[in-house]
Amino acid sequence: MKKVGIIGASGFTGHELVKILTKHPKVELKVLHSESNAGKRVKELYPDYAGDEVYAHYTVPGINAMHLDCVFLAVPNTKAFGYVEKLHCKHIVDLSADFRFAKTKTYESVYGAKFPGTKNPAVYGLPELNQKKIQKAKIIANPGCYATACLLASLPIQKFAKYIVFDCISGWSGAGKESAYAKDPSLLKENVIAYKLTSHRHRPEIEQFLKTKISFTPHVFEGFRGIMCTAHILLKKKITKEKIVGMFEGFYKQQPFVKIVLEKIPEIMDVQKTNFCHIGGFEIDTNNQLVVVSVLDNLIKGAAGQAVQNMNLMMGFGEVGGLTNH
Repeated sequence: MKKVGIIGASGFTGHELVKILTKHPKVELKVLHSESNAGKRVKELYPDYAGDEVYAHYTVPGINAMHLDCVFLAVPNTKAFGYVEKLHCKHIVDLSADFRFAKTKTYESVYGAKFPGTKNPAVYGLPELNQKKIQKAKIIANPGCYATACLLASLPIQKFAKYIVFDCISGWSGAGKESAYAKDPSLLKENVIAYKLTSHRHRPEIEQFLKTKISFTPHVFEGFRGIMCTAHILLKKKITKEKIVGMFEGFYKQQPFVKIVLEKIPEIMDVQKTNFCHIGGFEIDTNNQLVVVSVLDNLIKGAAGQAVQNMNLMMGFGEVGGLTNH
């Protein structure tokens, strides 16, 4: 059994990691680090949780002394840098945004924080794009949830795209436990809220992997979990729906967590509490605009599940380990 730990285990994403890793057949969860909830049982924060695990406040030297094989960083943006510099474990999966940009100047511009150093040592952890690089990596930058949904909806068709508009909607868990929505759910009752219409931080994260211009607008809805991305893709030339479907099926043929759905338009409820992304739609209008819909669970395939998927690849477990029920 390999030994793993979570720094920031009591947040929504950290809790999803706890649930997955405690049932993973090849790892032992040794560290459930939380500064704000140290000493509390997990079930005190999450009553539906059945285990008896307790959060603790560990020092970095204390974690290093355990000789962990992998540490997951479910910490706020800008906080991962300090941990990465000090941790001595074999593998790190960072679920914050600190290492998501290949160009450090882009990170500094988007997040308004200094990148420590001149080169990003991490591999961008979208398995459907970087599987071989992930297998050899020490540090993984786990993708943003919106970025995952948008990239999976567009990568197979990008070379035929003149322009792409991503119209996305997410459950409020993506805003975190300290968000206004978590503190006052009535804000979203029978409501949908658009925000950061042109300036969301996931837009430049998406742009670095696509070779065409994009627009991106997020919304939050009343549900707790899930993302739907509706990609409006203006095509450069006429292409049949059958050929487009073939491109997507070929691109994701060997990918265990991406399913091309043809019998219906994908829905958020189809993927909640799983590590799957469903992609469908594939309709073309009279303006030669292709509409593709992707759905995923923002806390799992958009965060914790994808992080475990990356760990599996790095540690040679087989990609689906611990994720068959997620």
